[in-house]
Amino acid sequence: MSTARVACIQLALVPDATANREACLALIDAAAAVSPDLIVLPEMSNWSGGLVRSLDEALTHGTPIPGDFTDAMAGRAVRHRCHIAVGMIERADAEAFISSVIIAPDGRIVLKVQKQILFGGQRRWASAGRCGNPVVDLPFGRVGIYICADGLIPETARVLAVSGAQLLINTLHSGGHDETWLHIPARAVENRCWVASANKVGARDLGAPGSFCGGSQILAPDGTVLARADDCTPGFVHADIDLDKADDKRLAGEDLMTLRRPECYAILAEPHAPPAASRKGPAALGVAALQPRGLHEEALDEALTQWHQAAVRGAGLIVTPYLFAHDLSRLPAEAASEAARTSGWLSRLASTARATATWGVVSLLTERAGRFMPSAWLIDPRGETVACQPQVHLPGAWRAWAEAGDALHVHDTHAGRIGILSDADALLPESYRVLARLGAELIVIAGRWRSAHEIDLLLPERAAENRVNIAWANRTDSTVRRGSVLVPVVPYPSEPHWKVRAPDCLEAATDAPFILHGMNLAATIDKTVGPQGCDLMASAVPAAYRPLTGA
Repeated sequence: MSTARVACIQLALVPDATANREACLALIDAAAAVSPDLIVLPEMSNWSGGLVRSLDEALTHGTPIPGDFTDAMAGRAVRHRCHIAVGMIERADAEAFISSVIIAPDGRIVLKVQKQILFGGQRRWASAGRCGNPVVDLPFGRVGIYICADGLIPETARVLAVSGAQLLINTLHSGGHDETWLHIPARAVENRCWVASANKVGARDLGAPGSFCGGSQILAPDGTVLARADDCTPGFVHADIDLDKADDKRLAGEDLMTLRRPECYAILAEPHAPPAASRKGPAALGVAALQPRGLHEEALDEALTQWHQAAVRGAGLIVTPYLFAHDLSRLPAEAASEAARTSGWLSRLASTARATATWGVVSLLTERAGRFMPSAWLIDPRGETVACQPQVHLPGAWRAWAEAGDALHVHDTHAGRIGILSDADALLPESYRVLARLGAELIVIAGRWRSAHEIDLLLPERAAENRVNIAWANRTDSTVRRGSVLVPVVPYPSEPHWKVRAPDCLEAATDAPFILHGMNLAATIDKTVGPQGCDLMASAVPAAYRPLTGA
């Protein structure tokens, strides 16, 4: 059995534990009318975390696991012969956790997780979770849970996917619409997993402005929304899903899981060490992503013209698309002749950098001992090549004839801290995350679009979850005919407040020579996205992400 009917509940809570429990039970009974295999309820369904101001209050209103609250949920799981996933404030001796469980139709708790990324005032009273990121085999498939702000970073959901989860349950206590429209869909698409999320509705707690934003939803591995609730009405949505479809991890023919290079991600499981406070680069930098057409000398000549034009308009850093002057259709048969052109092209590009007093990142193919390496060169305003970043993640068809790099690097320059990705590097959230952990203020991508989701969903997510500026220069002959993209970040706190977690994506017209925008490099130093210091890099439990660094 791989098919299941999933129902996601959204509800409003009150400052009364008994009333909250009865509201949960009533909505479970309502959802049971559609005969679901799994019912999902929100984070902290027993007591609203916004009403908790101290550990003493959390211990007063929390519940042990198992306890009266889970016993009540278990009674409904038995009655309706379904699984129930539900979140609560957990009391465990002298500690409080924000936890979620899955209860089986026989009343057993078969999975428990504890929230790892604490948001806002939760940092005053909750402990970071120590359960790791387990996956459980249910009759219809493999399932894992991540909790609210755990989804503001990629690691938690990614560990579940790498560990074989087909369905990701996301329990929420959120007033941010960026969860509904950006972070949750991104977790589905980047991991090629089903996602079922349940959120709250109604007024925020402790006098906070606004309301919880609802939007409980069920998404397919390709990002299709099967069901999504409104932002204000208690109730539920449901859909039928086939969990086996999550075993297909391909994007444009490329398996995203076999593409991974776990040996390159060790930093993700290490405690965060912020880069030195001193920095060489400016507070802001004009960045241009070029869009040359044609191949060989035609593409080179057009790139040089665009480079001059962008420099005149204020660009300090120029980025070219992936292997921008090479004919990819001639690879690998004519790789040697393609690579033989690189030296002369690189010389002309360096001369242009010197003539315009600009930095450049240019993508070209080089040969090394009979093997070919797609690489991006960093050129300084003197026309000197100061770094070369080989592509680390090679498409499967390229591995027989091309050589991959063995590490991702951040280059601390007078133009800022720059990380460089090429082509398939940019398909993986780990690539961006490693560069952000290394202190990148700007990540440039010599790229080619494979999916519209990369532009509309994943690129803004990469900027948001890492608080890093992104510049993507796109080949004009890409499968998806869209323009180059710049994603600038804004400092925290932002106006409007959600902008720091959902940055704008600036896209060039396909017939434009380039796109140019000023990037705020200084805004990337502070990784805070919420009150009381929610730092996207400073997880309290980095060891929980070790599955990302293993085979």
